This record gives sequence, C-alpha cells and structure tokens, in this order.
Amino acid sequence: MKPIIGVISCGTADQRQFMPQTYLRAVERAEGIPIILPCTSNEDAYTYYGRQCDGFLFCGGDDVTPLLFGEELMTDRGRTDLLTDRFHLSLMKYVLPLKLPILAVCRGMQILNIALGGTIYQDISMRWPASLNHMQLSLKRSDPSHEITVQKNSILYNIIGEHEMVNSFHHQCIRELGKNLKTSATASDGIIEAIESDTLPFVIGVQWHPECMTESSASMQELFLTFIEKSKNAKNIQYISSKPRT
Repeated sequence: MKPIIGVISCGTADQRQFMPQTYLRAVERAEGIPIILPCTSNEDAYTYYGRQCDGFLFCGGDDVTPLLFGEELMTDRGRTDLLTDRFHLSLMKYVLPLKLPILAVCRGMQILNIALGGTIYQDISMRWPASLNHMQLSLKRSDPSHEITVQKNSILYNIIGEHEMVNSFHHQCIRELGKNLKTSATASDGIIEAIESDTLPFVIGVQWHPECMTESSASMQELFLTFIEKSKNAKNIQYISSKPRT
C-alpha cells in the first residue's frame, strides 16, 4: 500500500492556510499519498495525525518568531506568525518520538533544529564570515543556485552522493545544532545545508527546496523516493498507540 504522508500546512495568509502544490506533487511522484495537516491549537489532533500518517513532511514558509529560540527581534527581514510557529514546534516535538520518517524542508529544517534546542541566525548577514547570497533570483524555482558537499557518514550521502547542485531561498540559517542532530551537508561558505538525527531512523532536514527540483534532478527525486519508501515500512513493527513511542 502507498504510505500516507502528512504535509504540514505552511502558514496563514488572508485568513487562509496555504500549501504550495510542489510539495504535494513531489509526494505523489514518489508514490506517496499526501494529506494536508492544518495548523490547529488543539493538540488532541496530534494523536490522530500520528495514527493516520506514515511519515511527515514539514515545509518551508515564513520566519520563526525569535522569542521561541531565546532571542528578541534583530532584523527587519521576514514575517512571523506566532500561532503557526507554536503549532509547528509542538507538532515536531510530538512526532519525533513516534520514530516515523520526517523530511523537513527549509523553514522545516529550522523548526526541527529549534524543537531540539538549537538556534538559528535571524539573518545570514549576522553570521561571520560573509556568506553567499542564499536567496536566489532565478526565473524558475527549480534552477540550481550553489553546490553542497555531503558528509560521507550520512543517510543523505547514500541518497545523493558527495556533491550536488541545489536551489536556495532562505535568508536565515542554523547557528547552533539541536540535541542529537548532526550536520550532513554544507555550502562552500560553511552554512549548514542539511541535518540528520543521530538517534532516529530517518529524520532529515534540508535547507534547499527539493520539491521544486524533482522533475529536473534525479537526486532530488531519489530523496523523495527514499523518504516515501521509509514511510511505507515505518509502521510494520507495531501499531502506533495514542501515546508516542519511546
């Protein structure tokens, strides 16, 4: 059977929650069934999300409210939404102990890092030394922007190899890694481009947008194929109870 992938709502705009089609199409192209999980303040819903889904895709979106990682606002770039931030962080903290596959994209990677106690730079300009421009201005979001180098002792290396060209649409980046996370890829300026869990079977965060590249990049398609394959078998061992597994 095809696995059900919970695709987390990106946020709100004009009293509507939104989800770009590229995420849904990427899951479908890899033979998964996407369902959109809306932002909610009712944490009782998380139990049903965990029972229904075989894997979770945390997507990109706006900036994370700095207070949630111990800082006050220090930049005029980006937009925040506290209710969405609290939902994403609390849901991430809930699903991690379920030990189901997680693919976290761009903002999603930062949510993963913050949920495990890490921090981010509110803007790349606050980082030293100077960095590449990680907010590309290409006509197509599928166009590559810069190269990444992947660590050999990582899950990501087994999927895409040591070097790959990726797109780039972010002005924030990881500062300090969260607990039980490791860096699995970097850009030439040293910015962390991918992270993985040291303790869970398949939890990967990527700073670029692979969902926009699945039709033009075999590596990005392979990333989604692997995520879907891992999700397909994730619940074979036991039934997911109403409480997270430990």
